Amino acid sequence: MQMHKNILRKAKAIVKRLMIAFFFSAFIIFLLGIFAQSKLNTTISLINKFAVLSESTSKKEANIKMDKIKKRLIEYPSYGDVFASIKIPSIGVDVNVYHGDALRLLKYGAGHHAGTYFPGEGGTILIAGHNTSDQFEKLPKVSIGDKITISAVYGKYKYIVTDTDILEASMFNKELSINDNKEQLILYTCYPVNTPGFKTKRFIVYASLVGEVDEK
Repeated sequence: MQMHKNILRKAKAIVKRLMIAFFFSAFIIFLLGIFAQSKLNTTISLINKFAVLSESTSKKEANIKMDKIKKRLIEYPSYGDVFASIKIPSIGVDVNVYHGDALRLLKYGAGHHAGTYFPGEGGTILIAGHNTSDQFEKLPKVSIGDKITISAVYGKYKYIVTDTDILEASMFNKELSINDNKEQLILYTCYPVNTPGFKTKRFIVYASLVGEVDEK
């Protein structure tokens, strides 16, 4: 009987150790997963930046130029092309911009709504991005007065943040403040950014054009 109790006690001790080992192993795997995801986001970001550099040598890009008198592009990027990058130094945002905001494009970078103006054309530019660490996760941390730079294949443009807002997704199209009498940049992402599941709100940043940057 005593031997049976000793065996049972040892078995319980072994099971306990195994459970503790399993817990710590699962925790370590979880931490490694987070680290790997962070590295993956960084890798994707670098690949996307390389895509801009690759696009910059294409023959097509050479024809995407701005008619500065008419304030219209002579030729436009094709839907799905990377045509710019957007930087917000104050919050560490640096992401490529695709022409088009379909979900398949937003997996790789920010998306320019095809029905709006391009930088430099004098109207409203609407750009969406996911609320992920490699895109617009930090957008709600932006402050009025912060600088935003869009480096397009045909020119570089600087904007200053003038306002922010939070809208219900269902009212986004109706309540978005659009003014095509001047050039304004509108960035938006799903909100809140740090909660899981479907997001019913959109965080919006409004910025006005400061001017084109002459890099010559």
